[in-house]
Amino acid sequence: MNLDLVNNLLNDLKENQFVQNFIKELSNYLEDKNNLNSENEEIPIIEDILSKNNLTTGNKNAIRWNLDDVVLKYSQENSSNDAIYFIKDKKDNAYAALKAENGKIEEIEISKKDVPSEVKINDVLRIKNNNCVIDSIATKELQEDIRNMAKEILNKQNINLEKHRKEGHLYMVTEELGNNRFLLDLTDAPKTEFEETDIQKDLLSIATEGMVLKYTNGKYEYYSDDGFERAEKIHS
Repeated sequence: MNLDLVNNLLNDLKENQFVQNFIKELSNYLEDKNNLNSENEEIPIIEDILSKNNLTTGNKNAIRWNLDDVVLKYSQENSSNDAIYFIKDKKDNAYAALKAENGKIEEIEISKKDVPSEVKINDVLRIKNNNCVIDSIATKELQEDIRNMAKEILNKQNINLEKHRKEGHLYMVTEELGNNRFLLDLTDAPKTEFEETDIQKDLLSIATEGMVLKYTNGKYEYYSDDGFERAEKIHS
């Protein structure tokens, strides 16, 4: 075999191996960076809770609305006459904050230049000696209170949903709402309709209006496509 040809083949292999190693190292770097960014990403505590739990539309709204009450209650019990500022979210050059003082609460904006550089979303701030400071104890306690509020709502929701999930019953999908489905119980009389938050992923893509699901062994399964006909017969 020609010596030049052999050398060329070896060089090509080396170059290919170098390229493969480079691509692998680059992929690892990007993956590590993405993981780091994900861990360091600041997320409003309410949005974090909602993203990690299956909730009905009403309960999602209840958690959002109850935030003000939790912050105000904490302020009344732990802050006497001093204001606390709960950092709710951030904008380009300012933070959206809930200011609680003297039994009242309002949403305000605080310029980033007026707070410590290490401030993050979900922190609690106070004014000490005319300076804005982070209250780490209040931050931890208030975040816990917010999570407990959401947990209480979630627990009540799950208890209520369990009352509707009945072994062997047939349910017609009446409305699609994100990953939730409104279901009409075709087995019970009188008929009940509720928002179900726990439909398995492999069923979501086909669980459209009019489909009939059957609840068996703790989960829903496809039953038929004649939900409207069944519902009409029930009401006729």
